Amino acid sequence: MTVLFVNVLFLGWKAYEAHTVLVPRNGGNYVEALVGAPQTINPLFLQNNDADRDLVSLVYSGLSTYDSERNIVDDLAVRHEISQDGKTYTFFLRGDVTWHDGKPMNANDVLFTISRIQDPLTKSPLYYSFRDIRIEKVDDKTIKFILPSPFAPFLDLTTIQILPEHLWKDISPENIQRAALNLKPVGTGRWAFKSFQKDSDGTIRSYTLVRNSEYYGQKAFLDKLVFKFYPDGDSAIQALKNRNVQGVSFLPRELRDRLKQDKDLKYYIFNLPQYTAIFFNQLNNPELSSKAVRQALAYAINKDRIVKEVLAGEGSVIHAPILPGFLGYNEYIRQYSFDLVKAADLLQTAGWKKNDKGFWSKPLKTGVSSKKKEKNTQGEQPEKILEVSLVTVNDSEHSKAADIIKEGWTALGVSVDVRLVDPSHIKNDSIDSREYQALLYGEIIGSDPDLYPFWHSSQGRAPGLNLAVFSSPDADKLLEEGRQITDEGKRAERYRKFQEIIAEDVPAIFLYDPSYNYVVNSTIKGIRDRKEIVFPSDRFIDSGSWYLKSKRVWKK
Repeated sequence: MTVLFVNVLFLGWKAYEAHTVLVPRNGGNYVEALVGAPQTINPLFLQNNDADRDLVSLVYSGLSTYDSERNIVDDLAVRHEISQDGKTYTFFLRGDVTWHDGKPMNANDVLFTISRIQDPLTKSPLYYSFRDIRIEKVDDKTIKFILPSPFAPFLDLTTIQILPEHLWKDISPENIQRAALNLKPVGTGRWAFKSFQKDSDGTIRSYTLVRNSEYYGQKAFLDKLVFKFYPDGDSAIQALKNRNVQGVSFLPRELRDRLKQDKDLKYYIFNLPQYTAIFFNQLNNPELSSKAVRQALAYAINKDRIVKEVLAGEGSVIHAPILPGFLGYNEYIRQYSFDLVKAADLLQTAGWKKNDKGFWSKPLKTGVSSKKKEKNTQGEQPEKILEVSLVTVNDSEHSKAADIIKEGWTALGVSVDVRLVDPSHIKNDSIDSREYQALLYGEIIGSDPDLYPFWHSSQGRAPGLNLAVFSSPDADKLLEEGRQITDEGKRAERYRKFQEIIAEDVPAIFLYDPSYNYVVNSTIKGIRDRKEIVFPSDRFIDSGSWYLKSKRVWKK
């Protein structure tokens, strides 16, 4: 009788399974480890802090956003129109959007946000992008942008998240970065701020977001997203091993072996529009003003080895600032494959000679001080050694890449000094001040091929991103035309020619395009295996689909 009863139950369950399907249901929390800590959770000031960008992307919304294929789609706007001359963009706002405090969102909020960006007292890095754009409110649900001339990448700018006017209007532009709202943000996103915890030093150690039940799009299944902050990748990985967190925002390749015994983890590899390069600041080292020297240094780097040993093959060797698959990519430009013979020939032709210590050198020019002449006790002519100081971030990827670069340059006969800078200090200590001769660094270039912010001569000082302090009238002209032309064929032609200039002049050596590695406990379901993201924060694009719990419902 018992066996018969069990069989009936088994057959009944099989019948139930056959006519039902598992679907997500609400409940559960996801806890993720982030390296660093939030500072200014405000879309007006996003730059080099990944924690800030992650939280902004979850709490706030923009007129537009990126989908999982890097396409720009409407978000706070239900639709948009572009005038025939390409200078006027009109956005029609959704009517069902409220701020997390319950107030309705409207065109005044958009108008306010852009006006704050355009105020120089705000000191937003976005100031130059919006400076010459006029914005008009048509009605509460319609906003219009009038550009002085056609600007092909403009839709990218409309992904910038919007601030609530009613909360920010009484805070003066010069005080925005000090406002409490930067740590207790109120947005319109899928997730709303709940709380944070600080340690005894005042550093934020955890940050909690909750499901926005009034969200206008797909509401989240998870109840909470909790972020815990760690000083480095090692401690973040240890937290994952100890089950203190369920995921790590970025998994350094060299730490992956520490998790290989854990079968409960799932790994995701996303492609970022990012390149890592060596940027030369010729103003800080006169020898780098020689094109032959820069070309020789390019030939003396084994890029394939860097990708294989540093990235474990999870990346691609690159030769230009426009990546494969992007508008204007030029596969026919001059490339600098590893070749120490070619590198040496270039230096010799440029007048350099090897000294008895194996370094390339040149006689010092006339006018050398008598003090230096006195030091040469053997009557030899004083010489100038070819030497380069390389600055980079003090993390595993960059320091290992720097070691391989130094090895190649040293084998060529160049004296190399590598200086490692703490990731939290490199922006203020080196990048903004351009205090380096050569900088090994990565730049995320976005979904549009507009390279103006990264290579136009006007962007050679902070907050501009022209890290090579590159200046070329011909290149400037191509970049200016490229962002004003809406015809893709003509625009691509400008960018192909621009890359030819860069490849010949070598203001930077382009090394690789790394992949973005993300690890999450396999109990978290609904994360799509996307391949293309614009920023690391875009791993949360589909966070509304993530779930821990499920239920069965009858098939329709």
